[in-house]
Amino acid sequence: MYSNRIPVLIVAVLVLLAGCAGGADVAPAAQTDDTGESTGGGDSADTGESTDGDDFELSDPERLLRDAGSFTVSWSYTGVDADGVETAVTREFAADLETERSYTRTTSTTDGQPDEGAVEQFVTDGVTYVRVGDGDEATYTSYEGSTEVLATAIALSQARAYGADDDLTFAGTETFDGASVERYELSAANEALILAGSAAAQGEPGSLEVTSFEYVVLVDEDGLSRHESWSFSGRMDDGSEVSGSWEYSLTGVGSTTVDEPAWLDEARA
Repeated sequence: MYSNRIPVLIVAVLVLLAGCAGGADVAPAAQTDDTGESTGGGDSADTGESTDGDDFELSDPERLLRDAGSFTVSWSYTGVDADGVETAVTREFAADLETERSYTRTTSTTDGQPDEGAVEQFVTDGVTYVRVGDGDEATYTSYEGSTEVLATAIALSQARAYGADDDLTFAGTETFDGASVERYELSAANEALILAGSAAAQGEPGSLEVTSFEYVVLVDEDGLSRHESWSFSGRMDDGSEVSGSWEYSLTGVGSTTVDEPAWLDEARA
């Protein structure tokens, strides 16, 4: 019952993360009208939205990333279902809004074996180039236009999703990617987070007993989520063990560069 759902879910995840459904806006989105969210060189204009001690609050990530001009997002998921099958999906996403370039690499594996090979996308000069597979078996395509860069990056963060924010508690400060961040944790099992985020837990309601759960969010001084990690393990009604985890990181904010991939000439041929 479970394993039949896994391939469908992973395909859906890959389609969502690939961001290739339809022709969206090219490169960075147009500047919004005057609402007080104009660029500010990285300074937070919304003084009421920065993190403050015990309170978990996030600022507008679209404005902050547009102001920064470039960034890198890493996202990964690993889960073991009731049949003992391990599924893993990873995505690396780099964007330079000034040059209107972005690069994406998505991979998936089942029990450690690659599924069909990696999918790579490179956007430059308003054209998206796609490479599917590896080595001599790789195939290429291209099309005019691109996905909306900021929306794609923001969608990979889950810090605003599933109603878990109100229960996050302050757990101190630390440094991440050279930035001072505040750490927030959630240790009580959140059913919405588990069911929405895990391929391993797609059973009927009540069929999963959670045995461990952890959710961590790191927020910088501008109110931008810089790192998120989520994991759980549990037991199904039939006694089988399941687990799942995902991780999100936002790095190179303001310092990311996007170079042409080595395969670009082949994609253009």
